Amino acid sequence: MSKIAEWRRKSGLTQADLAIRLGFKSRAHVSALENGAERVSAEMAIAIDRLTSGEVSVSTLRPDLHDVRVISALAP
Repeated sequence: MSKIAEWRRKSGLTQADLAIRLGFKSRAHVSALENGAERVSAEMAIAIDRLTSGEVSVSTLRPDLHDVRVISALAP
């Protein structure tokens, strides 16, 4: 099971729920990311890292980006 799927299930989200939170039009995109049919883009890795508060890190999703650190947005 992928780290994305583990986090999603632990958080009580469906693929459709996660798709909405990530700005996808359908759950099929989440499914493709979870089963490895689609590579996670750098931008998506950062978005997932932010959404999961670092539980699914950029370096987990994209080992080639091991030196990228995500800074969460501060509330105004």
